[in-house]
Amino acid sequence: MRTTVRVAAVQAEPSWLRLSDGVDQVVELIGAAGDQGARLVAFPEAFLPGYPWWRWIDTNQWNVEYSTRCRENSMTRDGAEMRAITAAAAAHGIHVVLGFGERQERRIYMSQAVIDDSGELLSVRRKAGLNSVERKIFASGTPNLPAVHHTPIGKYGALSGQENQRPLLTRALRADEEQIHVAAWPGSPDGDAIGPESSATLSRMYALEVGAFVLAPTAVVGDAAFEGPGGSRQPSGPIGRARIYGSDGGEVVTPLGEGQQGILLADLDITVEVADNQACDSIRTTRDRKDNLRKDSAPTRRGSRRVAAGWQSGPDRWALPASLGTYPGGTAAC
Repeated sequence: MRTTVRVAAVQAEPSWLRLSDGVDQVVELIGAAGDQGARLVAFPEAFLPGYPWWRWIDTNQWNVEYSTRCRENSMTRDGAEMRAITAAAAAHGIHVVLGFGERQERRIYMSQAVIDDSGELLSVRRKAGLNSVERKIFASGTPNLPAVHHTPIGKYGALSGQENQRPLLTRALRADEEQIHVAAWPGSPDGDAIGPESSATLSRMYALEVGAFVLAPTAVVGDAAFEGPGGSRQPSGPIGRARIYGSDGGEVVTPLGEGQQGILLADLDITVEVADNQACDSIRTTRDRKDNLRKDSAPTRRGSRRVAAGWQSGPDRWALPASLGTYPGGTAAC
């Protein structure tokens, strides 16, 4: 039986350091994705209340004020804000992967929530491997392996930022035969030391290594991210683009333009993957019973899945058909 899942990757500017507005924005985007038939929607890293790009500005006045506002506008995993988001997931029958600042007493963590289509909070994972700038604001989570969630829409998992290049984490997801992966990125106003194409490259490499579809949502970083006591600061360079990759590393939908807000949509055909997994299971059973497995019985190489179609959807809810292929442009990893 054919199994097709419509998924969505968000490319939008956060409501910087305004939690109430940010929750309303997330609820609206969940509704927009659900109204277009998506069964899974993925948000950028730290979308609530916004990734702390101000830490790259060498102004102590900014850092003190913004760090305080970041803590005040982070949310708890069981508060009214999270309940509003889980209710939206249930109302639209859609799975949600959301990056947010999680507040616990005086500490805040870079967390990633996974919510199913009934509104149940399946997991909240705190990012442990923080970079030098993130550690100035966020506490490090307890190192633990990510989980693959086995759901009616397939097996999916998620990682944030540079976690997507950590072999220990990616191997754990691969071992559980992940089919759909969310590689959440925060976008970047000025590129990255690794390079402006780093997140796009890492997302594509993840697809090739694990043999999974990859949703790579990213934030739009505009002037509002830097409005503070020091005045407005114009970002330059790559802003970031959301991507959706096939298991062969190819893009399955044309990215939105840099700075453009909208949702990428794609129909993923995981039918072949289901058949491949059944073949692998059969081979594992045979291998357990026999000491020597014939070489010609090796499992079919994972990654032969197909994508039926992809679209990009803007804030006005219009959709455009898109073709398969590789496109220029990229995003910057944190």
